[in-house]
Amino acid sequence: MQKIWMISAISATLMYAQEMSIEEELASQKTKPAVSQNEYMPNISLILDASYMNESLDIDTEHVEIPSFVKGGSDDEHAHTPLVGNDGFNLNYAELVMSASVDNYFDLMAVFHMTEDDIEIEEGYVVTTSLPYHLRAKVGKFRSDFGYLSNKHEHAYSFQKLPLIYNALLGDHAINEEGVQLQYVLPTSIYTMAGVELLRGENEQSFGVEGFTPPEFSAVEDVSQPSLVVGYLKTSFDIGGSTLLGGVSIAKGDSRTNYLGDGHEGEEEEAYAFAGDTTIYGIDLVYKNYFSATQSITWQSEYLYREMDGTQYYNPEDIWSASALNKKQAGFYTQLVYQHDRNIKTGVRYSGITQNDVTLDASHEPITDDIYMISAMAEYNFSEFSRIRLQYNHDASLYTEDGLKNNKDELIVQFTYAIGAHGAHPF
Repeated sequence: MQKIWMISAISATLMYAQEMSIEEELASQKTKPAVSQNEYMPNISLILDASYMNESLDIDTEHVEIPSFVKGGSDDEHAHTPLVGNDGFNLNYAELVMSASVDNYFDLMAVFHMTEDDIEIEEGYVVTTSLPYHLRAKVGKFRSDFGYLSNKHEHAYSFQKLPLIYNALLGDHAINEEGVQLQYVLPTSIYTMAGVELLRGENEQSFGVEGFTPPEFSAVEDVSQPSLVVGYLKTSFDIGGSTLLGGVSIAKGDSRTNYLGDGHEGEEEEAYAFAGDTTIYGIDLVYKNYFSATQSITWQSEYLYREMDGTQYYNPEDIWSASALNKKQAGFYTQLVYQHDRNIKTGVRYSGITQNDVTLDASHEPITDDIYMISAMAEYNFSEFSRIRLQYNHDASLYTEDGLKNNKDELIVQFTYAIGAHGAHPF
């Protein structure tokens, strides 16, 4: 009888403990988040880029610019885009990258671009991971998928800088803006992706949002944001042991350019401003053939066309005027990069302007289109984390205010190093 009582007591205790365990589990589920952040440790990497440069033009060179594209100068005080004056050793930048899954629905990416003088959030965005119907959305600040090169970081370039036509139309960092992106992968037998982006429109080289007040004229108001719309269609497919990637893109938005207070050495005739709209069209094509796992050749080309239409405010002969301005400008680059083996790459690139038509008050302006740059490079990759690159540039894009060409020859030794976990670069 005593044994039966003891068995009953033990059984009741176990049932009570089981009930308490179930209740505690239910209670914990009510307070426990759906996903623990501990499950998603971020990938962190640091990239350092330095160089030694020797060029034929130096800091004392007369004011130069890319005619009708880039207003430049020979020093920081007068230069909107630095075109000369980088001789010697340079710590170009450091890039801190952090990325991780936030939860089952979002990934987070942040890229901090650091120089000796500045730190900026180059990219900071979340991207969806579980939208239906092959959709993906991105919100924050990010590099646009316009064209082929715009979404790539500097250390992923095959040459030290963007091609001349990119620099002329979009500046040193292409389209990198705050906004939202939506992409859709079509259910086709080959990869086909359509995308649209709605961005602030702050790219100073072709767009811009800040108004201005030209002398003797009414104020030009700020642009309502977002003001830049980007759209593209990209496709890719394999042909035997090679891959072909192609795309078409368009970027359309309002433009505000303000150089009213930027005459140098007290000269006012350089001051001008522009208000209007800009449309840029792009076509890109990349072909890569693999001879083996470590040997390949890549041909890459893009063509960009820009039309700007609006009003230019300027002061020829010290009399302020407002004139109808129309620009139709185009150019391309083409490059060939051969990967000899796991360590060595060599490449050549040509980038040139093919059209530079400027019309002011229905009168065609005589502006040159003899603008080009030729580059050659050889690099040695000690590993996937360290690289040294030797590059030569013949830059035939720079002119003085009097229309005289100043060819520039550059020799660059570039050092790039990376530590930490870094995601794969796009094709």
